[in-house]
Amino acid sequence: MICPFCRKEFAAAEAKKECRACSSFGGCQKVKCPYCGYESPREPEFVETLRNLKKKFERKTDESK
Repeated sequence: MICPFCRKEFAAAEAKKECRACSSFGGCQKVKCPYCGYESPREPEFVETLRNLKKKFERKTDESK
């Protein structure tokens, strides 16, 4: 994930889950940035998958140079 506030990247596992006592059913699914503490909605899995594929492609391109 990339924090929309501080723009630092962090793994979803590093994010602190917030709103455990939220009144919505199942919680609101927000995560808290471990760097700045900003709460934002969890990033969809397909976005994280695309970001990982992009990184993998960039590494392959760098290695072939």
